[in-house]
Order: sequence, then C-alpha cells, then structure tokens
Amino acid sequence: MLSYYVVLRSVLRVKAGLRKCLARCRHCGIYFLSDPRNAGRHDLGCPFGCRQAHRQKQSTRRSVDYYQQPEGKVKKRALNARRRKTPVAVEPAPPCSAPLPWPRAILEYVCVAVGLIEGRPVGLEEVVEMLLRTLRQHRMVRTRRIDQAVAWLNEQPP
Repeated sequence: MLSYYVVLRSVLRVKAGLRKCLARCRHCGIYFLSDPRNAGRHDLGCPFGCRQAHRQKQSTRRSVDYYQQPEGKVKKRALNARRRKTPVAVEPAPPCSAPLPWPRAILEYVCVAVGLIEGRPVGLEEVVEMLLRTLRQHRMVRTRRIDQAVAWLNEQPP
C-alpha cells in the first residue's frame, strides 16, 4: 500500500493537473485517481473492492424491499412455482480468450490512471502487457520495497 501512495504522490507532483482527479473512497478512505468528470465528488467508492461491495449491498437491499411489497410477493411466488415445475438448462459460460493475471477491476483502474497520466485512451491488453514486462525485471540487491519503489521512480520518472 505504501508503494502505491509513493507512486500516486510522484504522479501528482509531476502532473499537477491530475490533483483535481484525486478522490477518496467514502468506505475505506483510500485515495485514488477518478475520471475527470467525477472531480469534486465525495461519494465515490474505490476501484479496489469497495465500489463492487457497495453496489452488491444496494442491489440486495433493493431486492429485499421489492419482494416484501405485495406485488413483489406475487412475482416471487410465481418465480418459485415456475422453478419447481421446469428445470432450467444452464448454458456453459463462453470460454475466456485468456485469464487475466490480476482482478479486472484493478486493471480497469490502471487503464484509467495510465490514460489520465499519458493523456490518451489506454487499452486493457496494453496495460497487461506493460505490467507483465515491468514485473519480469528483478533487482539483484536486497532492499526494502519502499526503497526499491523510490529508486525505480528516480530511474524512470512517470
């Protein structure tokens, strides 16, 4: 987490215009770069899991509220009756072209962040290729991770 903040601070130091895109998660408090259209909003969730968890919780709450109302109870009864009568054939999910090495939400956030930094749209495949290329390079010295991150940023500024 500390290396994430080191990189984020260095990017904001170099690209001061991105400071308006800096947002704080309303659930966990993590700082992250959001889309420029969300500048100034304080109700955003981070792309590291809070956004999806909040969306799922709200969906469950809406569903429970709906099925407790009279028309929802009628619909639920009909759905349950239909489920008992006919078995539903489950279609297999289409095979993915290649499994992603990181969670999709994280990769999409990296696409947004890199796109903001470089000022151009960046594709998911391009980000995966860049990350794999970066992670192949290992240092030969024994240092702490934070020192490695700072040294790397000094060698290759964003």
